[in-house]
Amino acid sequence: MKTLIKFPYKRLVIVAFRLPFKFIRKKDGIVASQNSGGLVSAVLSLSSKLIPVQNNPDNSKIVWIGEGKEINGKIINENAIPKNFELSPVNIPARINDQYYGGFCNDTIWPLFHYFPSLVTYDEKYFDAYLHANKLFYEQLKKVIQPGDFIWVHDYQLFLVPDMVRRDFPELPIGFFLHIPFPSYEIFRLMPKTWHNMILKGMLGADIVGFQTTDYARYFIRSVQKSLGLKIRRNLITIENRSVKATAFPIGIDFEKFNSACLTAAVKREKRKIKRNVRNMKLIFSVDRLDYTKGLVNRLRGIEYFLETYPEWNERVIFNLVVVPSRDTIERYKKMKKEIEATVGRINGKYSNISWRPIIYQYKSLSFSELVALYDVCNTGLITPLRDGMNLVSKEYIACQVENKGFLILSEMAGASAELKDAILINPFDYREMAEAIKMSLEMPVDEIERRLIRMQKRVQSYTVFKWASDIFKEAAQLRMSV
Repeated sequence: MKTLIKFPYKRLVIVAFRLPFKFIRKKDGIVASQNSGGLVSAVLSLSSKLIPVQNNPDNSKIVWIGEGKEINGKIINENAIPKNFELSPVNIPARINDQYYGGFCNDTIWPLFHYFPSLVTYDEKYFDAYLHANKLFYEQLKKVIQPGDFIWVHDYQLFLVPDMVRRDFPELPIGFFLHIPFPSYEIFRLMPKTWHNMILKGMLGADIVGFQTTDYARYFIRSVQKSLGLKIRRNLITIENRSVKATAFPIGIDFEKFNSACLTAAVKREKRKIKRNVRNMKLIFSVDRLDYTKGLVNRLRGIEYFLETYPEWNERVIFNLVVVPSRDTIERYKKMKKEIEATVGRINGKYSNISWRPIIYQYKSLSFSELVALYDVCNTGLITPLRDGMNLVSKEYIACQVENKGFLILSEMAGASAELKDAILINPFDYREMAEAIKMSLEMPVDEIERRLIRMQKRVQSYTVFKWASDIFKEAAQLRMSV
């Protein structure tokens, strides 16, 4: 069934740190390649689903402002970019970008908002660069704005942009969505007061401020109340004679894309390969990018405790740990990668024999077909971040339980745990609980697995990425009509 979204605005203008495509220069021209990330996949899926109001084709146009350089030359594979996309690059000088993205975004906001305050760097130069970069994004946005646009600003790199838009274009509908967690006030207030007040005021430039979970929305409202002293009624914040709604819009996936892919020829070929290698053993699979918030070393400790505590499972189970390369030129990430590899080596050295290795470790990106095949074939999905805004991997895994009904172990620290309550929810810091959850998932009766999977699949299928976007557009329109 084809999902369509009524879009009540002239154009959708997205402001995000990255453009949805990177451009690689070849001998005969420039090749467009899709950037990774949940937002890019979500919006590319959305691009073909928007129904223009009053049958005006311009109304389904998507303008995307993001970091990048002007494209000079012919794009060879121009069909890779949807026809209704217009890209508007923002050029950030390297020195500013190092302190803005590498500094304030990655060394201040990222660890603080993920509850790692000991890793936070507070540097005035970083915040100055952050303000400078946000102004550069806004200056580019200002060039393309037209009456009737819906401005949709995304994520922690651009907290200050909504208020910049509001001051010059008070009549425009503006949405802001935060993809990462918003921390409790006790954590948020660790940031210098000038910075955190500017961040709150920046976000409040939007009509709708969206979060992954109700808890994150509640933490934001409390921070606004304690820091700015604004009038608040439930989730409506009054600022300068207008209302801002702060609420949860948990991002979904394109369920049909993943679910139907399980039966395609390409995925079936990959599944046959996996089954030949796994033979009659149980397969436990996890995939994450390299980041300290993902709890990769904690996960390995849980696996080790499982092998030690339940020796009857030795030679009957394989753990496939896939780590997707990310920021591995940064010293902290280099050390983390070394620690993961050393821990894998130590566990394999301790438990493996000539015919069996308990952990298959891969440091690489997987193709879509490989990923879907592993989701469908494995007996357990082990997804245990220490803190995660949502975690779409868990939803993709549930969507892909078609041929071989596997089960999900999910960290209670992931936003997705609020929706996927039928998974085995664990504390990722407790390796004993993780080991027990692994055993439970492997021994769970088939009828119980199917009952719990059906409930989770219904949730993932009913609240897709399309419903997520549609709800945000509708809420913004209703809020402005009620003013």
